Amino acid sequence: MRRFALHLSLIFGSVSACEHGDDGDFDFTQTDPSATATVSATAPSTGPDTTGTGAATDSASTGSTGPDPSTTGTGDGESSTTEVLPTEPCTAIDILVVIDNSDTMADEQARLGAALPAFIELVNQQLPGVLGSIHVGVITTDAPEFVTASPAMSCLPYASTANWMAYGPTLGTELGCASAVGTMGDPDERPMQMAIGALSSELLGIDGFNEGFLREQGPLVVLIVTDEEDDLEAVTEWGSVGDPADWVDALAATQGGYVQNVIPLALVGIPEPNACANPWNGIDGAEIATRIAEFAESFPHHAVGDLCAVEYTTFLNAAVPEIAAACNAWVPE
Repeated sequence: MRRFALHLSLIFGSVSACEHGDDGDFDFTQTDPSATATVSATAPSTGPDTTGTGAATDSASTGSTGPDPSTTGTGDGESSTTEVLPTEPCTAIDILVVIDNSDTMADEQARLGAALPAFIELVNQQLPGVLGSIHVGVITTDAPEFVTASPAMSCLPYASTANWMAYGPTLGTELGCASAVGTMGDPDERPMQMAIGALSSELLGIDGFNEGFLREQGPLVVLIVTDEEDDLEAVTEWGSVGDPADWVDALAATQGGYVQNVIPLALVGIPEPNACANPWNGIDGAEIATRIAEFAESFPHHAVGDLCAVEYTTFLNAAVPEIAAACNAWVPE
């Protein structure tokens, strides 16, 4: 079991578990799935672009994808040492999908569900060394337990025999059920807190609801899909606790502290120009998620895309080279 439970509890405290099985600047314009992901994130303050995926550009600017993956790092984006770390190709990929299940997310969930199977298949094709060893867990923004039922039906049993899904012939059907999380969720969306809670020792440990999902053979992909910013509101106290730097530390801790072993992919509200028909008003459009983008951009391998895009296949497929780069330069714990 990974040694990060204490670290998580110190930052975030315990995340309450509830049974879940009962019921612009960040534009991706490429359409070639084999092409380098278009990443326009502002470069963190340290380290050259060493993702191994080539130049990353968009129509607005040229940006770096972050600190040098060959050095140890800290959550604030600074390299703690220039020591070159031993790397090796990964043999597994674990993908955590965090879906906003509030009442404004029906269309976005449909677009995501349509794009996920092809995305997983492309990851498998581009990483032959993984040999289909892909785990997929879906959670919502109000519960850290993996989704095992849609509002209309149970998704179980998964072929994996666990509460998460595994690559195989039934994965497309399973993803279709698990990603249809509905729109009756808590309006207090906490994507980052739920993601961190899903990877806690409480849920990953023996007899935990998410037991067996996270492994030590490769990097972790975290896909966040939400139409609201994740900030702790002063009046309602809604939103995830902590700041982006805290979230970075917590996610890196699940990978032995190595930021290069985590690949955040965020489909969120981005600054104009974007594909939103109307500005965010609590119902239409998407709230600009500056904090979530800051979190994602703190990792060497990452991608931030437009939630209002008419389809998500382009974004997800263009991000596959980021996953491949992280896999090929994976740092064992």
